[in-house]
Amino acid sequence: MNTTLITPVILAGGIGTRLWPLSRQAMPKQFLSLLDNKNQQSLLQSTLVRVATEGFNPAILVCNEQHRFIAAQQAAFAKPHAIVLEPEGKNTAPAIALAAHYALKNNITGPLLVMPADHYIEDFTPLTAQLSDAVTLAEQGKLVTFSITPTEPHTGYGYIKQGTAIIGTACFEVDQFKEKPDLATASTYLTEGGYSWNSGMFLFTPAAYLKELERFAPKIAKSVASATDFKQDLAFTRANTHALESCPSDSIDYAILERSNNVVVMPVALKWSDVGSFSALATLSKKEPQGNSPHQEHIAQNSGNNLVISEDRHTIATLGVSDLAIIHTHDATLIADQNALDALPLLLKQLASTHNNKLAHHQVVYRPWGNYRTLVESIGFKVKKITVKSGARLSTQRHQHRAEHWVVVSGTADICIDQQSLTLTHDQSCYIGAKQLHSLANNQPEPLIVIEVQTGAILDESDIERFDDVYGRK
Repeated sequence: MNTTLITPVILAGGIGTRLWPLSRQAMPKQFLSLLDNKNQQSLLQSTLVRVATEGFNPAILVCNEQHRFIAAQQAAFAKPHAIVLEPEGKNTAPAIALAAHYALKNNITGPLLVMPADHYIEDFTPLTAQLSDAVTLAEQGKLVTFSITPTEPHTGYGYIKQGTAIIGTACFEVDQFKEKPDLATASTYLTEGGYSWNSGMFLFTPAAYLKELERFAPKIAKSVASATDFKQDLAFTRANTHALESCPSDSIDYAILERSNNVVVMPVALKWSDVGSFSALATLSKKEPQGNSPHQEHIAQNSGNNLVISEDRHTIATLGVSDLAIIHTHDATLIADQNALDALPLLLKQLASTHNNKLAHHQVVYRPWGNYRTLVESIGFKVKKITVKSGARLSTQRHQHRAEHWVVVSGTADICIDQQSLTLTHDQSCYIGAKQLHSLANNQPEPLIVIEVQTGAILDESDIERFDDVYGRK
């Protein structure tokens, strides 16, 4: 590898709607453990592990405001240089520009390796082994895009057509970017050679990127530049939210790469997937002799080639069916012909008109202090399981329309109700009436688990009035 230190930029702002009901707006696919691995790492964590080696600086992580605490928790082991927050997703061109400006403001002038947080790569070595060529070109002001040597005529990826080889390197001029083709066209690409899959990974210096952005997407460049009076908030780096409101939304491909003559491509033979659909997930999953994905709670009789995923030990039995995707979560189940999965976005549009909350949240909702799971809900009452991490605390708050009854299942709860302090342990409980000021903390080394029973006319999260929050939420 080149001796120049490379700074990874990890883009973690996607939503991953094609993996619903596993991936949802509040917990998208980059934060999920979707593939078999010993450590149950999320896709984001696997991405960070790839660049936690010699030759790389700590990463700059760019993520959406609403996912900041999840990202910080999952990335803690990698000690990122910064977690830069986007107030709302504006696609990859503005996100990379934020990271580039942050880099320059912190005297990081060397190459940035830009990678999505939600891709699968079995072995990163073939790319790192060729990085020296890419670094040389990046230091000359080139924008290097990495492409994947195709193994099949895939119709789900864009392609890059190679132009003239760049002498002394493994790179080529870019002849043309191609949109996702039909099967016949993809087969032609494979037969002709010289075409490779567009991976969404890039290498360039921050100065070179911002120069091309200003040239081809001046509105994005101006909006982002005016938003870079970065401020620290806990472990996060915030840009100027107001300045970004008018920023156009566009991808780096459309904004720059397809228009610039300063782009080169390096094909790399990686086992790679963007994990963009259940079809991709099925391809990556291990298979049992009948072609079914292995799942300890799946019982199959005369059934084959089924992708079965179930949360929380829910048993799924299949009889006489094949080629299905059966995805079960606590509050939603998808059953689809695997050949029909391309139409999932249309189904989600229909779902949005009647059950939009199912697109946004799982029954498990993650908070900076831990998480809660809704166990039972009906008119006038709701039951939650609350898990509070060691050293964490909920905000001091009150509710106008609901009362709460807390029962400690395990751990030790330090509770304050209208200035009365309580310490409760296993099988002890307390009652919090409507309009009573209250707080909950876990000051012990083990997690705290509490069952909360809510009663009242309004039981949603809108009935929270916060008075003191160590995580800076309003």
